[in-house]
Amino acid sequence: MTTFRAPLSRPADFFGFWSRTVEELARVAPATRLEAAATRGGVRLHRLSFASLGGVTIHGYLLRAEREEPRPMVVHGHGYGGRVAPRWSWARAGCDVVGVDVRGWGRSSAAVPSPSPWGWVLTGCQSPERSVLRGAVCDYLRAVQVGRRLLGGATSTVLEGTSLAGGLALMAEALAGVADLLAVAVPTFGWAEGRRLLASAGSAAEINRYLERRPEHAAEDLMVVLRYFDPVNFAGQVVCPTLVGVGLVDQVVPPPTVLAIAERLGGPCEVLRFPVSHSDAPEAGRWRRFERRWLELARNGVPAGFGR
Repeated sequence: MTTFRAPLSRPADFFGFWSRTVEELARVAPATRLEAAATRGGVRLHRLSFASLGGVTIHGYLLRAEREEPRPMVVHGHGYGGRVAPRWSWARAGCDVVGVDVRGWGRSSAAVPSPSPWGWVLTGCQSPERSVLRGAVCDYLRAVQVGRRLLGGATSTVLEGTSLAGGLALMAEALAGVADLLAVAVPTFGWAEGRRLLASAGSAAEINRYLERRPEHAAEDLMVVLRYFDPVNFAGQVVCPTLVGVGLVDQVVPPPTVLAIAERLGGPCEVLRFPVSHSDAPEAGRWRRFERRWLELARNGVPAGFGR
C-alpha cells in the first residue's frame, strides 16, 4: 500500500489556539489523588484521579513496582466507547503504567454531564473551544504530566494508544514533546475530510449521521472545528521515534487516514502493517506483534537507524 500525503488543513490560529489551551491547562492545579487498590507479584495498583482542563476530575490508574529501580513509564488510554483496564502484563514486562479514562468515558463519564445525543465526538462541536476533543487531549496530556511527577525516576517515557487513544497520544506528544517513544495503533481522527468518505463505522459514522440532518453548509462549519483535532496537522511537531500500526482493512479507521499521519511525522517512524484492525477476524491476533515491538523498544531503547 502506498502512502498518501494529505494536505495540511491547519486553521490560521491553530498554534495560537493550542498555546492558549496548554496555558489554560497549566493554570489548573493537578490535585492528584492515589488510592492503593491491589498488589500482585511486587507491583502495586493505585486508583488515580486528577484535575484537568476546566477543573473536571479525571480518573485512571497507576501500576508501579514496589521496588525502587527505575523503569520505563507507559501512559495509555482507551478506544472509542471504552475504558482503561490495568495492564498487568506490561508491568510484568518491566514497565510502570499510567492509564487514563478521558472525559465522558469509563470512570470519567461524569466529566461530560451532557454528551451530544449524536455521539460523544459531537459534544461541543459548535466551536473548537467547546469541543470535547479539546478536553480529551488535555486529559491525556495531564495524565502524562502527572505520571512524570509520580514516576520521576523513570528511565524513559512511552505514550501508547490505540484508535481514539492513539490520536490523543499523538496530539499530546506534539504539544508536550516529552516522549522517548510514541506507539500508536490505528490512530483516529486523521485526515478529517477523507475519513468522512472512507469510514463507515465509529465516530466518523456518527459525524455523517449528524450531517445528514443538517444544511449543506454545516459540513464545512464542522470540518473547520475538526481541523483543530486532526493528527495530520500535529504530526510534523512529533520528532520522537514513533511506531505506527495500520490495518489494511478497517471500516472505523481506514488505512489511508493512518498513513496520512505517518507520512507527516517529523521524526523517525516505523510502520507495521496488519491484515485487519477494529475486527474480530482471526487475523486480528497478529496485532500482538505490535505490542511486542514497542515493549522491546521501551525496555531496550530505540536503536540507531530506527525508521530507516
